Amino acid sequence: MRVSIVYIFPNGGANGYEELAFRFLQTYHEHPPGMDHESIIVCNGTPASEETKFYFGSLPNPVFLDHDGSGYDIGGFQAASRAHPADMMVFFGSTAYFKHAGWLVRMVQAFQTHGDTVYGVMGNQGQLNVGVYPHIRTTGFWLSSALFNQYPVQVTRPEQRYEFEHGATGLTTWAIQQGRQPWIVSKDAGDWVLQACDHIPDGFHQGSQENLLVGDRLSRPPYYPVE
Repeated sequence: MRVSIVYIFPNGGANGYEELAFRFLQTYHEHPPGMDHESIIVCNGTPASEETKFYFGSLPNPVFLDHDGSGYDIGGFQAASRAHPADMMVFFGSTAYFKHAGWLVRMVQAFQTHGDTVYGVMGNQGQLNVGVYPHIRTTGFWLSSALFNQYPVQVTRPEQRYEFEHGATGLTTWAIQQGRQPWIVSKDAGDWVLQACDHIPDGFHQGSQENLLVGDRLSRPPYYPVE
């Protein structure tokens, strides 16, 4: 089984992205994934420099993909899925960081148990009165490239990212329409259908949040009710 992780590195690290990448790398090594994988670094807006390649060289099997930055993180994810297909791809935004060792093992276990659908470490049950549908949050989410490449909307503008994550035509809603159940995967509390994500003990915005395999800017204070 070919497994890849994808990380978005914008603007050559400018505007605070270098510090965020350092946290991603530091927590990766503090909390190793537990299995082999390919590492795809999407250099959004600025081509990969020798410094960038050195910076991410501590990741296993690094591959650098230059992307024009269109569609920001989501556009980069889609470009990586097309350029470097894999049986399972895990996508991380720039603010992602790791909380527990063996995170990739848990992700693969869930994928092998429940089949090819959309998975994530954080979910949101939605707020339809403001146009937010139940969804998998779009950092620390995974599926096969084959399934991802079937999603019919190409994200090329920044404002499309929100529809992709939580809109009526978003990835999660589309997967449900294809008859695929989305899942949230926790560290110790098992796998939960998206519809029950608010009941995960110490899950996203619940208790200590210690059952999150991966965190990002919205799993740290201040908290926002709608993303």
